[in-house]
Amino acid sequence: MSITPVQGEVAPFSPRAAPTANVKRLAVVAIKAIVSIGLIAVLATRLDYARVLSYWRLLNGVWILGALGILFLEMCLLAGVRLKLMLVSVDARRPLTTTAHIALCGFFFEQVTIGFVGGDAIRLWLLRRTHVPFGRAIQALLLDRACGFASLVLLSLIGVQALLPLVEESVREVITVTLGAFVAAGLLGIAVIVVLTKVLRPTKLSAYWQRFGLSEHPVSMATLAIVFILAVATQLLNVLVFWMLGQSLVLPTALQQWFIVAPTVLLVSMLPISIGGWGVREGAMVVALHGFGISAEDALLPSVLFGLCAVTATLPGGILWVINRDAVAENSG
Repeated sequence: MSITPVQGEVAPFSPRAAPTANVKRLAVVAIKAIVSIGLIAVLATRLDYARVLSYWRLLNGVWILGALGILFLEMCLLAGVRLKLMLVSVDARRPLTTTAHIALCGFFFEQVTIGFVGGDAIRLWLLRRTHVPFGRAIQALLLDRACGFASLVLLSLIGVQALLPLVEESVREVITVTLGAFVAAGLLGIAVIVVLTKVLRPTKLSAYWQRFGLSEHPVSMATLAIVFILAVATQLLNVLVFWMLGQSLVLPTALQQWFIVAPTVLLVSMLPISIGGWGVREGAMVVALHGFGISAEDALLPSVLFGLCAVTATLPGGILWVINRDAVAENSG
């Protein structure tokens, strides 16, 4: 797939502003890296390393390869179909090969930089390279992200009812506040959209859509439902991946236990305070599985393997990004 630059597009930053923006981005990445390293260091002080090393000798490569395959399927095919459907809903049709490519590149940056915000920024940049109007690209990405959040919150709410009685009260409060914050943010977003739709007159609303390149056609509820179902399927596959990684380590954890734990752990790891959720995910996993009598060493390894598998599965996205960036530079020159 060839992604070409948009002709006549105004640069998002002036030459003077660019160095300042780069410094800010580097500062954010550095702070998140410190958080990730700090959390992992705290966990490292509480581990029995002899026990940890004993598990590496038990690793079953077949289970890990299966987990890698499922993660790649999620991040390429399922995510590509979701993005394609969202683009169709905002009158910006693109082939599945293009949307799968863009989705995978975004996931790569989610894993190695500043989380889902950085991943969506890359997706937006690549969508603009395929001549998707800025407003419609934003619409598609926000709708897809909303479906993803909603699916993860839903599964977390289902599983957390069994998880909360098993954890300490302080941890219970953190989980409750985090879930509450995500639910409140979602309800606030819906409220803002409803208010804007009701307050602005149709003529002003139409002018606003046109000014920012937004689609004037209402989003199909059937399309949203399909994307939401695909998002739920993605989260359920993540549960399956954790179970497979547990099997590769011969851990005494059942699939239903992972269903209770994994969605909440992944939701907490999406807090924008670390690099790709590293450190936050591991700490949350240790605390959550402790309620099932699983030791810190046993709980840590599946989370670490999940992170490593996710990075590995998205490496093709990084390669595609480099290729596209060089192609854009050549076309611009």
